[in-house]
Amino acid sequence: MNAIIFRFTVACCLVLPLNAAEPPTIKPGSEEWRMVYEPAFEKPTELDADSELRKSLFKLLRPRAEKIAKQAVKFQGNLRVYRNWAFFSGSSIDANGKPVEYPELGNSDTVALWLRTIDGWKLVDFAAGHSDAFFLVWPEQYGMPAELLK
Repeated sequence: MNAIIFRFTVACCLVLPLNAAEPPTIKPGSEEWRMVYEPAFEKPTELDADSELRKSLFKLLRPRAEKIAKQAVKFQGNLRVYRNWAFFSGSSIDANGKPVEYPELGNSDTVALWLRTIDGWKLVDFAAGHSDAFFLVWPEQYGMPAELLK
């Protein structure tokens, strides 16, 4: 009988820590569930220039763009959201509103893609100073809705 109790105790000690280490699940109907599975943007929507979401998305992009530009940048152009995705297509400008000429190609063209996850919005990909529409593959590459490109 003691051998059975010993085996049971050893089994519990090995199994319980494994279960405790599993990540928490998202409960249907919770705020996390709604953020991930019931996004607010049911159709492609342009974000207003003074939108808090627009400002926070650009805040994620700005350090990367400034690293390439080697100066402070702002963004002007279209920032559209759909489901849990956001896509920006436009240009980078300096504090005086003049186009930032990124190295190599000398233009200000800028694109960026974000995804809203359980941990918040994340910058998926971006490019600054590019010369072609390479981002047209992003729906296939990342699974973003192609409607954001229209």
